[in-house]
Amino acid sequence: MDVKLSDSVDLIDGTVANCYVVNVDNKVILVDAGMKGSARKIIDYFETKKQKPDIVLITHCHVDHIGGLFDLEIKYHPEIFVPDVEVGIAMGREKMPSKKGLMSAMAGLTKARPVTTAKPLSGLNLPGLQKIDTNGHTPGSTSYYFRDIAAIMVGDAVSEKNGKYEFNRAFTLDPEKADLSIKKILEFHGVKACPGHGSPFDIP
Repeated sequence: MDVKLSDSVDLIDGTVANCYVVNVDNKVILVDAGMKGSARKIIDYFETKKQKPDIVLITHCHVDHIGGLFDLEIKYHPEIFVPDVEVGIAMGREKMPSKKGLMSAMAGLTKARPVTTAKPLSGLNLPGLQKIDTNGHTPGSTSYYFRDIAAIMVGDAVSEKNGKYEFNRAFTLDPEKADLSIKKILEFHGVKACPGHGSPFDIP
C-alpha cells in the first residue's frame, strides 16, 4: 500500500521509518529502507507497481532506515548510496556512534544485516539532485533535495508537529549541529519536506 504525495513521490505505508519512492528522469529512487521487517512491504510495493528501484539513497544508518537494505540488495541489485562517513556501518564494518543511556541501548538491540555493494554518496551525480549535509542526528545525516519536483527528503533531521519543528533528542548524537541542520532545511521555502517519522509538511 502507498500514499501518493505527488505525481512523482509515493510514501510506502507501514515501514516504521518512512520510505519514499521518487520517480525522476526515468529513474526509480527509493529513499531509506525501513526496518528489517519492512522489506516485505517495500518489495510488495514494487511488485504491485511492476517496478524496481534503480537507486537507493540512505539518509543515515540507524537500523530503522537500513534494516530492509539487505533484502532489497538481494532482490533488485540497485545502486545503494550511503553518506560517506556511514558506509562502513551499512557494510557491517563499523558501529554507529550512540549516546549513552537507555534509549540508545534499546536502539542497539536490533541490528541490520550488512550489505556488500554500498557506495559513498560523494560518488553519486544525479541531475536535479542536491545532497545536503544535515548532520547532528548522526555524523553523516544527509537530506536530498529534488529540485524539479520541489521535495526534500530529510530523514530524521526534522519533523513537524503542530507547527513546531523538532528532532528526536533521545537518538540525536549532536543536538547543536542538529539545530543548525533544521535551520538549513527550513531555508528551502515552498518545498515539501518528507521526514523519516511523522507526516510530510510544506516548508513556508
